Amino acid sequence: MWKAVGAVLFLTGALVTALTPDSVPGQAAYLICFAGLTAAAWATALHRTAGGRTPWVLIAAAVTSWLGGDVTWAVLQLTHAETDVGVQDLFWLAGYPLLAAAMLSIVRRRGPGRGRAALQDGLTLTTAATVAAWQLFIAPNLDGDALAVFVGALYPVGDLVLLAAVLYLVLSPGRTGLPGKLLVAGIGLMLFLDTGITLVTADWAAVDVDRLNGALLLANGLAVAPLLLRERDLLVRPVRAEVASLHPARLIFLGIALLTAPVTAVAQGAAPAGERVLLLIATVTTVALCLARFTGAVREQARAQQSLIHLAGHDSLTGLANRRALSERLAAGLEGLVLLYIDLDGFKAINDEHGHAAGDAVLVEVARRIRGQVRSSDLCARLGGDEFAVLGEGLSSAEAERIEYALSEPIVVPGAVVRVGASVGIASTAECIDGDDLLSRADQAMFAIKRARRTTTVARPEKPYSMI
Repeated sequence: MWKAVGAVLFLTGALVTALTPDSVPGQAAYLICFAGLTAAAWATALHRTAGGRTPWVLIAAAVTSWLGGDVTWAVLQLTHAETDVGVQDLFWLAGYPLLAAAMLSIVRRRGPGRGRAALQDGLTLTTAATVAAWQLFIAPNLDGDALAVFVGALYPVGDLVLLAAVLYLVLSPGRTGLPGKLLVAGIGLMLFLDTGITLVTADWAAVDVDRLNGALLLANGLAVAPLLLRERDLLVRPVRAEVASLHPARLIFLGIALLTAPVTAVAQGAAPAGERVLLLIATVTTVALCLARFTGAVREQARAQQSLIHLAGHDSLTGLANRRALSERLAAGLEGLVLLYIDLDGFKAINDEHGHAAGDAVLVEVARRIRGQVRSSDLCARLGGDEFAVLGEGLSSAEAERIEYALSEPIVVPGAVVRVGASVGIASTAECIDGDDLLSRADQAMFAIKRARRTTTVARPEKPYSMI
């Protein structure tokens, strides 16, 4: 409830700031809302969660630094002691690397050692943005007081650092959900506002730039919002390794980045306009052809990697998941899962009498029948030899019975019709401490079934399943 009330008050303050930026209520609303946002950021950042506190503390520190600059500037204005360069700039500039460090910390937690491609692409785009920033913001303002020029140049540099960090986050593997979208939206709005403030004319900026404070307040609110969400740890949760892919949008951005420097050089060249147009066309064509070749190579490599990943996690004969894939799934969490451990009865006799080709045909058909008796969301695996497993939520003796009856039907193999039986043990994660314990309990339950059948003359026990 308090979050909703706080959001309404915050948005109201941002609106008052935007409508009356030069009034005392407008300036007071800005500072009060910013201070409240900073307090909320620290209150949630210091709350320990599974993902750690470092990224959230860095975000809180960044907005605190910007608030410090705004408060310092307000005090200097009240005392008529403001200067073009001062202590306020130290606070404002410090916020950029702090927020960038927060995003780097997020990416490192999401995929340790797997962000190289995202880092390379982010640096490529940032380099292109650096060329544009030099041409638009830094080079035209090199005349004047050396200190003012230096400090003024640091702001575009801070934006570039922030751009590199947010691109690193956006291009890194895995989805970030709502927390990631809010964080990226906030930083994107900051960069847009910084660019707009720098591009406006000096006369306009001197009079009306304070009207952007409401939007700047909203940008900081979006950046802090992920800290207030319950699912904020989604941002720092490790993601599974994925095959690198090349999205069309990513390719377009890389193409634009590659063209930035040569297009700028051609546009500023001394050659006649006709020659520059031809040179520009040749440059664009060359870059497009190189990117097309690069894309083909990347996709070929991705297909090869996908094939290797599939082989690493699947049984080559039956196509089911293998023991390694099952272990990885168990390591990801056990809550609510049930394991069916299936061992074939009479399979060795088929191999001995009809040969290994017939045995392979039986295993393939067994795998097909097991898949047909469970849900698509359940994980079916071949553990080795004639042992199989099914892992899923809410599995019970009903599924075990269906599997047993399905496997008891005759199987046609080259030159013969054969039959196999199956013993199915069941174990629930509710009584297990880890994946190995779950497998062991299901295995014990399966052997209990086998022992019971060896000591009875009843063709099919009334209760042939045991739960351990």
